[in-house]
Amino acid sequence: MTTAMRRSIGMLAATTLLVAGCSAGQGDPKVALTVGDVTVSTVEQVQQKLNDLLATNKAAQDQARQRKLDVVSRGIVTQQALNQLTADAVKKSGITIDEQLVEQSVPSLTGPQATQGDPFQSIVDAAFPAKDITRTRLALIELGGRAVGRSAVTFDAAFPQKLEDAQALAKKVAENPAKSAELMQAVPNPAQEAIIGQTQDPAKARDPQSLMQAASSPLFNLPTGTVTATRLGGETGGYVVFYLKSKQPAQPPQGFDPTSVDPLQLAQVGQAQLVSLAQQTGIHPNPRYGSWDPVTLKVVSGEEAAAASTVLQVKTPKP
Repeated sequence: MTTAMRRSIGMLAATTLLVAGCSAGQGDPKVALTVGDVTVSTVEQVQQKLNDLLATNKAAQDQARQRKLDVVSRGIVTQQALNQLTADAVKKSGITIDEQLVEQSVPSLTGPQATQGDPFQSIVDAAFPAKDITRTRLALIELGGRAVGRSAVTFDAAFPQKLEDAQALAKKVAENPAKSAELMQAVPNPAQEAIIGQTQDPAKARDPQSLMQAASSPLFNLPTGTVTATRLGGETGGYVVFYLKSKQPAQPPQGFDPTSVDPLQLAQVGQAQLVSLAQQTGIHPNPRYGSWDPVTLKVVSGEEAAAASTVLQVKTPKP
């Protein structure tokens, strides 16, 4: 794997925001969240969880004093969506979660030690029974262990500096994917040249960390034929337009043992596997909470959605 490709994978894995558009299909104002045709929660149930948090959780009380309870509510709805998506993925994959293991894993898979220093996620966790959070994370760990290193992806990517340029490029590539290379190479960026026809092959990963980083990238787990325009995270700034051209079965590097990896890293890989399922199923939060982010798998505020990027499917040529 070249130095440029390793750097690019890191940039892509750092993606922080991607919104396809406003939520749709939310007909009942009393419903907080639907996943496919399943009503996952009501507004009243979300409010009850929030009330319970405010009665018992100091960090949630601090959020209330800072007038950030809307952020907590979005986090609750996000976790409800993840729980449902994970349960659906488990059913599709034929995974069985041992309830005795759930009981034993509660101390290690809940609380601050399980949220990797994210105090906000600790608040959200506290809104749910510890066994529910543990069960979801055990399932994600299993999904991640089964998936890591099992797919090679071929892609084109360009790095516009402005949102409007990224959106325009994504639209052009989706409408004419055969010209993807030409369109992306025309994007000026002295800091990062376009990547054309690169294959991320897990068998060539230089170390387990780079393998895990690639496997947990949501962009690498979108459906084949997806063109994405989204903001890059970190200090680099700017945007990426990413065209996932194909996926092929692959094998991890010889000797790689997924059980040697931090289980919470495997859970991140497992969560990335939900990206395609979420798009196929359809996630619809009540607009009072915000819009669904189909890549980072979060409910985002209206303000964040205003800076939305795009997810498009390439047009197939007519026979």
